[in-house]
Amino acid sequence: MKTLKILLVLVAVILSGFAKDAQRTEKGVVVPMKFEGVIITNPSAGETVCSPGAPYPKIAHSRTGWLQGHQTHGGKLDAELSTWEIFSCNTNFATGLNTSQIKGVVTVANGDSYNYDCIMTVNIFTNEVILNMTATGGVGRFDGVTGQMTLTGIHTESGIPINGEGFMSFPK
Repeated sequence: MKTLKILLVLVAVILSGFAKDAQRTEKGVVVPMKFEGVIITNPSAGETVCSPGAPYPKIAHSRTGWLQGHQTHGGKLDAELSTWEIFSCNTNFATGLNTSQIKGVVTVANGDSYNYDCIMTVNIFTNEVILNMTATGGVGRFDGVTGQMTLTGIHTESGIPINGEGFMSFPK
């Protein structure tokens, strides 16, 4: 009997650790989210040229590309189906900050996906990148999902390695 009590206490302790991961609300479940991966550009898709134009130096970004990596509550991304597109960008030469508006989709290995809007800020002097992403619904397990993530990285010639965290809210 004593062994059974110890076993039950041990199971309760283990299960209580899992409960910390998600917060239940009236509307659903909110879970923490972590992402680690890389932004891959598609040079063949052309460029989005940032304003202002001349007489300032030309600043442009690849117009489209892919996300590759891994996220919690989704697993490995299907890079071929995790696409993004830059719709506009502006550069403030006084502050050295370039801000782009991006729309994209993240597709995980089982085919479930969610859409997102993103504001990407690039420091043109240091190549530091900050992405503020907002999930705006999806399909499969991501049907009706909302959430936010902040990712950071450094722009390199071969892509932008990024990582960060946030949360996703899954409806009931």
